[in-house]
Amino acid sequence: MRSYLDIVKGRSSPGILILDAKNSLVYANGQALDHFPCLRKGRLPSEVSELCRGIRSRGGSPAGPQDSAASLVVDSVSGLPFSLRAFPIAERRSAKTAGYVMVLVEKIVDRHFAELDFDGLGRQYGLSKRETEVLGLISKGISNLEIAGKLFISEYTVKDHIKKILSKMNVGSRSGIIATLLQPPPK
Repeated sequence: MRSYLDIVKGRSSPGILILDAKNSLVYANGQALDHFPCLRKGRLPSEVSELCRGIRSRGGSPAGPQDSAASLVVDSVSGLPFSLRAFPIAERRSAKTAGYVMVLVEKIVDRHFAELDFDGLGRQYGLSKRETEVLGLISKGISNLEIAGKLFISEYTVKDHIKKILSKMNVGSRSGIIATLLQPPPK
């Protein structure tokens, strides 16, 4: 059995969004921007707005009960599901009202992927050793930048590997890769 430390080290960092009382974005880290590219254009996803409205309608406050948090599971751009969890953050001036809301964006990795034989898949699709490594990391929902960091290569090289994987697997997107991996193997 893996230790808790190994499990924690294997997880990717969550995306973090902080919104003010008017649902205007105050802060977004890189992981959140990977999940919601529309944030770069100043558009807030409807799921995030809905979650924040839910928190505020319940009058959630940090001094209140633990159930003042709200959560939602949605599909991401990459094809893997992720969870959104919102927490009220009170301003120091008024601990009774939630002036800000923090939203955590966390990937949900299907245990099915852990059971896949990536070496066999690499042979099946004619992938190089490095492409097979990238395929395994894609299946964990890891962004191109995170893959680059883990493999000590540039993000541009990761994109080149992904283009080759897409071509060899005859799919058009990361979502297509995930869908193909989730299909039962041919008999």
